[in-house]
Amino acid sequence: MADMEIIITPATPIPDFLVKDVLSKMAYVDELIVKAAYNENGNLTIKCSKKPSAQENIDLEAKIQRCVNTLVATTRKPKIKIHENHMDLKVPFSVDPMPLLLESGQVTKLNNGLFAMGPVVASLCKYFENRLFELGFAFGAKNHRFPAMVPSEFLEKIQYFKNFTHSLSFVAHLREDLEIIEKFAQDVACDSEGCIQPPPGSLAKVGNMLSPAVCHNFYLFLANRVLKEEPVIGTALGNCFRYESINLTSLERLWSFTMWEVIFVGSAPKVLDCLDRTSKAANTLMQELGLAYQVENANDPFFVGEYGTQAGFQQLYDLKHEFRAKLPYKDGSLAVGSRNYHMDFFGRSVNITLADGTTAHSGCVAFGLERMAFAFVSQYGIDPDKWPTNIRQAVGPGL
Repeated sequence: MADMEIIITPATPIPDFLVKDVLSKMAYVDELIVKAAYNENGNLTIKCSKKPSAQENIDLEAKIQRCVNTLVATTRKPKIKIHENHMDLKVPFSVDPMPLLLESGQVTKLNNGLFAMGPVVASLCKYFENRLFELGFAFGAKNHRFPAMVPSEFLEKIQYFKNFTHSLSFVAHLREDLEIIEKFAQDVACDSEGCIQPPPGSLAKVGNMLSPAVCHNFYLFLANRVLKEEPVIGTALGNCFRYESINLTSLERLWSFTMWEVIFVGSAPKVLDCLDRTSKAANTLMQELGLAYQVENANDPFFVGEYGTQAGFQQLYDLKHEFRAKLPYKDGSLAVGSRNYHMDFFGRSVNITLADGTTAHSGCVAFGLERMAFAFVSQYGIDPDKWPTNIRQAVGPGL
């Protein structure tokens, strides 16, 4: 296996605060890379899917150096501000629950980033869903339902192709052409690595993408409207998709996952007031669930070229806070939810205005259900009989 590893010393030293982000971005540098690690000597150990040829080695190192140089040159050390800290809460479990879930048959891996979940995880997700909808309705949110796809034109308008290029998931279909369809039906072949590439020109233009967030379709729902009353508050649950390559290793990170959101659109003061009040309610909920967690300022996982600039902007204006639940088994944490203030970005993008003619501002509070369930079993285990009594009784008969 050693001949499938290469050691690279970055030409630009990686500061400690950036190591985690550099390692996550290695997933998108080259298809050969299956794992990346960083040691105290400042070297990167890159594990490859096969022994690289001499030329592949040269190309791989060049791309890695370019990725590291770009991230280091454009990213400043963030000032982490802790808004809530309940990490010291003692929880009874400290073992990685993922092997236990797989071994017990409660979770089955279907493909890279795709998992089927049995009663333990599914029941927790349903319980969290119900509690989160109660939270949203308490603030006057109206129920909405959106497709799992979003128009590609919209993602272009909001610069998603530029900022999150690496996580895009495309929706494709064959052109409406008898010869193309017949040829594909005759020649198609799929294996564990996927299907053959259809002949050039067989696919229609990509008009839709798999949606990376629930709130995107809410802004399209309100596009080109004048809001006579505000704020407009919507809540919805949806399937979301973000491709994360070799980082898709457990329920921590899924290609297909379920997100609940409550979304606010209106004037800046009203949106900020809604965000503050909803965040306080979310904190109360996290404490009622018995989760060890903290809330801190954060940034989205922008692509390499945009990471430093966009992340710095979010940090400077304190636009994003994350609810990070403790993962005792690795002395780490997992973002299970977030509070996001978009200023007037989406209002400008799709022309949502207020009665006085100014552009609407927006914000949302979002939680990933599978991540919440994973954080819970990381702290309390996969045996419902050992969960806190209030949770075990509330989860109900679906177990």
